[in-house]
Order: sequence, then structure tokens, then C-alpha cells
Amino acid sequence: MARWVLNSFSTVQLVVLGVGGAVVLTIICVLLVRRRFPRLADSDFEPVADSLRVVYELIFALILAFVIASVLDEMGNAEAAVASEATTISELVRANDALPPRVASPLDTAVDKYVHAVANDEWKTMKDGGESAQANAELEGMYAEYDLVRPKGTQQTAVYDQALDDLHDVTSKRRERLNIAASDQPTMLRVLVVVGLVLLLALEYRPHLKPIAGLVFMGTLAAVVSSAFLLTVLLDYPFAGQVSVSNTPFKEDNLARFWSTELAYRSKPGSDRQLLTAQRLEGIYNSTAYGTLVLRCYHENLRHTVRHCAPGDSRMRGVYRYYDGTLTGEVVGGIFRGWWTQAPTHRGADAGRVALRLVKTPHGPLVAGSYSTGLAPPRTPGWDLEAIGGDTPPDLDRRLHDPRAFIEGPGSALESRRR
Repeated sequence: MARWVLNSFSTVQLVVLGVGGAVVLTIICVLLVRRRFPRLADSDFEPVADSLRVVYELIFALILAFVIASVLDEMGNAEAAVASEATTISELVRANDALPPRVASPLDTAVDKYVHAVANDEWKTMKDGGESAQANAELEGMYAEYDLVRPKGTQQTAVYDQALDDLHDVTSKRRERLNIAASDQPTMLRVLVVVGLVLLLALEYRPHLKPIAGLVFMGTLAAVVSSAFLLTVLLDYPFAGQVSVSNTPFKEDNLARFWSTELAYRSKPGSDRQLLTAQRLEGIYNSTAYGTLVLRCYHENLRHTVRHCAPGDSRMRGVYRYYDGTLTGEVVGGIFRGWWTQAPTHRGADAGRVALRLVKTPHGPLVAGSYSTGLAPPRTPGWDLEAIGGDTPPDLDRRLHDPRAFIEGPGSALESRRR
């Protein structure tokens, strides 16, 4: 019942209905008691209630503090479990990256499907304390892929074994997360808090106060204690309602590559496009989806020697680590248009068009990228680049100076000359 309430109403609505309702109900009860028992201030109620208040207030405060501490601890455990699981998946992806591209590609695809199933479908089922059948299926799919691609060679086998260990950890940490999502406070404890709250309001009633003062006192007290009780309900279910654990850790670090389209830059007020030049584009960038990217100009000679861009230059090439990726293209009309390729084939489904545009945002300049697979226009967003500067990493520098690593896109001037 509590989960349904949390999932059906916003936090603001719950505060208005819960706290506001408790205040209104308390005031109504006070008015009824004053009308029904007008001489209660002259009776023995006040001395008896006064003798019980100190002890009862202490006991109720201890119980409420225990419950609040318990739900806060459970919320912290839920956040830690999500972060730990996401970190393990991230380590699993890094282990995949150390394997040959032909081996890593199907593994990354399986991880991609699992991460989306967890962050999308299972985050919905956990609102009701359940697990996702789709996430179960994708987890089985990951195990199946790892069984199919066991590599040969001592070094590759060591990396593969590490990835398999990470996969086992993902399974256990998912179970820990699901256990937290399904957990609940003992019913007896929750009943004890509700009964205690009602008794506290009854004992705190002051019949000797003037009508207005009595209503203000009881209404304020009802607001305070009902707010504390509502807090225990909101935090008791870490994955239900608006005050819940986020799935953001599954979209950060190297897992962002699986969400490139969703995390892509979207035009906002205060942002505008600017003309891009080769000199402006040259540099070292980071992409949340595909990691470090280095872009340079090159000489139009047989070896295509890499050099810094000069005024009037337009042709560029770049390298990035994800699947030994490469970029070749030209800045025309303030936009870089080119061709990307990746291992294992650098052709077919492992290549396509790319476009990079310079955008001025409130947070600084951003190179917003879009891409496609094959010859289709580059309309899929998600290859956004932020300049990081510094020295070119040695591994990328070696690839950048190797003309054999690059494949020109169909229809380019250089490709036509080669043919």
C-alpha cells in the first residue's frame, strides 16, 4: 500500500495530503473535544497527562529516531549498491576493451542491452519491489556471449577471466540491489510509530489554553510529528516515489558510450552555432561516449605527414582508442564532415559518416557531433567533444602518424585519387 501511494503521488502532494491532512484532522479533533468536554481543564486529565508526558516523549523520540536512522541507513545502502554495481559493470567494459575487437564487440553489445534493461525497465519494476524479466534475460545473454567468445592465448585468457569475474560480481551486486528494493520496515514497528504518534498528540493536548492558542499549538505539533513520520515512509523505499535512488551511475564514466544518443547535446536558450575552422578544431578532446580523440591536419604528400593546422587548411584526421577508431574528413562551410572507422573491419557496419559543429553554450564552447552507419547522412547525435588540451597520448600519437591506419570515406578526393 505504501509503495502504491509513493508511486501514485508526487512528494508535494504527499506533504499536502499527509502533513496538511494530519493538521486538519488534529484541529477538528481538538474542536470536538472542546465542545464535547468543555470542563476538561478542570478535571484530572491535565495532572495525569503531565506526569506521563516526559517519559512518553522520550520513549517516542527514541523510537522515531531509531526508525529515521534505519531508513536513512537503508537509503545509503541502496545508493552504495547502485554505485558499486555500476562500477563493476564499468570495470567489466574496461576488461572487454583489452580484448581483440572481434571478441569485445559482441560482449559490449550484450553489456549495452543489460545496462539499458536495468536503467530503464528494472528501475520501473523496483518501484514495486520487483525485478525485471527483461534484465534477467539480458543477464543470461551476457553469460551466453562470454561462453561463446572464450579467446586463445595466455594474455587474452587472463583478461577474459578477469572480465568473467566482473560478470559474476555484477550478478551478486544486482541481487543485493534487488534485495534492498524489496525490503520493508517490520509491520509491527510501523504500527508502533503510528500508535505512538496518536498517543503523543492526545497527551500533548492542553485544555487550559485559550481556543486559538490551543489550535495553533496542536496544529504545529501535528505538522512536526506527521512530517517526521512521512519522512520515514519516503525513505523506507529507496527505489519508489520521487525521493528515490537515481540510475545515473549506469550512465557515467565509460558506460556513457551506451547512452551517447540520450546524453547528446541538445540546443538550449543561450546556445548558438559558430563557424568551425581546422585551426579551431585541432586539438585533444574527450568524449563521454568514445573517450579521448586527437585531431590534426596533414600534408598533401604521399605519406600524409601530420602537422599543426595553418590558415586555409581544411583536411584533417583523428584517432581515438575505442575499437581503434579513426576519423578523416574536411572542414567545409564551418562544419567538419568526414568518415569514421572502427575495428574489427573498419568497413561496412564498422564505418560511416560524421559531422562536427562548434556550439557556444553557457558553459563554454562545445563540439557537437553526429554520426551514422554507412553512407546515410550523419543524423544520430551523441559524439560531443570537450577540449582537454595537454600532450598527445603516445599510443594515439603513433597511430596518428601512421597513414596506413586511415581509410578515406567513399567519394572523398583522396579516395578518388587512390582508385
